Amino acid sequence: MSLMNTNQAVKALFGLENIEPLRSKANTYLRNGVITPSSVVDEGFSDASMGKRGKKRLNTQALDCLFNALILDGFFDDSKFVKAVFEHPETRVNSAALCEEVLLKAQAVTEVIHLSHTAQQFLCQLRDDGFNLRESRLVCPFAEQRLPQMDLAMQNTGLLYQLLRTQRLSLTPKEEILLCWLEQDLLAAAQLADQVDLALLQSDMALAELVQRVRRDYQEGQSFNELLNYLPN
Repeated sequence: MSLMNTNQAVKALFGLENIEPLRSKANTYLRNGVITPSSVVDEGFSDASMGKRGKKRLNTQALDCLFNALILDGFFDDSKFVKAVFEHPETRVNSAALCEEVLLKAQAVTEVIHLSHTAQQFLCQLRDDGFNLRESRLVCPFAEQRLPQMDLAMQNTGLLYQLLRTQRLSLTPKEEILLCWLEQDLLAAAQLADQVDLALLQSDMALAELVQRVRRDYQEGQSFNELLNYLPN
């Protein structure tokens, strides 16, 4: 069985090596469990109490999973959200809707039927709950498999954020909340979420989940701040 580190895995998948943003992202998906332990081999001595960490190698089964994670990361630049796409059907459905919106704007068309064949394939696979993201490789919707993370201006943003930022003056309520959330302005996102009409929430599952997540993130942030206030200076 061929084993490789994350840098070698990125090279095997995209023909690139020593690309720090991609290697860093790959390590993130290794640590957060998107790449399952069964696809990882530990090498060398490891002892957290001594600050020693053994090397982690990926087997070939991890490549498809890593490929999919990096493709989705190109859209969202959010490792927690990408992990949720892998693990929660509702989040996966909502992510497909967001990816569709991004691809429609990126290719300057108004209907999915007018998207490129690879983009249509990608969306179909993402919407198919029988398509295992950890075992099968998504079709890459990006031209020449060039990931957005490879472009300096796109690092630490993602396609969704770039789209929302350029369309800032004509955003829907959902897009306004998304933009604030992606900019990590949780207070503004929570305030916008509280203004959403109940009927709109009931008719838009993606919006309802976004509002729920924003409120949860905001509450977690508030709880953390309260904890810090109790700590001695």
